[in-house]
Amino acid sequence: MLLYYIYVEPDKNRTAMRISLQRLSVGVLATLADQTITESVNEKYAVVKDNPLLEKLQAEYKRYFDVFGKKAYSGLGKKLAKADKRRNNAFIGMKFCVYGLTKMEGCNMQQDAVDLYKEFKWVGLDLNRKKYFDKSGKLDELIIILNKPEYQQKIANTNLTEVYGLLSAAQADFMKTEDEQITANTKLRMMESASSLRGNLQTALGNYFRVVTAMKEIEGWDKLYGNLNEFAKSARLSHRMSRKHKEETETNPDLIPPSK
Repeated sequence: MLLYYIYVEPDKNRTAMRISLQRLSVGVLATLADQTITESVNEKYAVVKDNPLLEKLQAEYKRYFDVFGKKAYSGLGKKLAKADKRRNNAFIGMKFCVYGLTKMEGCNMQQDAVDLYKEFKWVGLDLNRKKYFDKSGKLDELIIILNKPEYQQKIANTNLTEVYGLLSAAQADFMKTEDEQITANTKLRMMESASSLRGNLQTALGNYFRVVTAMKEIEGWDKLYGNLNEFAKSARLSHRMSRKHKEETETNPDLIPPSK
């Protein structure tokens, strides 16, 4: 079993990039690879232009996505669509609740609502219209921000704790359903084994993370490292949320919202 666990001792100015790729779900691993590639090919990072490890990562991700992404989506079925609809509704509902409070002049909740709404604008107010992979990555980023103590306090101050809980649970439920459906569809196809494809992507992603980490003190690499580190933290959080949601629903099925 392949296990890639990247850890660099943090200094006072940086947080360590610490991620166990083998533990990530199919969807989270794909999202992390996609975010890493999209960020790295930005023209502002000239230091990694034509980097052979980045090119290898791009090639392995394409092969991985062809199996777990595009082809899998054609047969995901109604179950995943309903899970996606639930998280869309939760996102839209909380977004409009927050927006409404931003217009309440004189209300002591207004400033907290303004602060929360900035984060919704940052991930995209039309996020519910994005494709599955894009939406999952951005929702994970939003949730990692809103889980910070200062934002949890703002959510509590605006009486939106229950609403945020529904959004967080809906995202975790979608990721769990997505993994189940992708795994089931993959088994039906006579293609290179899923474990082999996953192992290749993990190796490529792990190698690329290591070189970026090793170069993080060099000008031009530092900002890339900082952004990739944020993606890694988001992936870890998504993994923990999915695992926690799975454990909770196994012991209490009523936590899963009913399908309409």
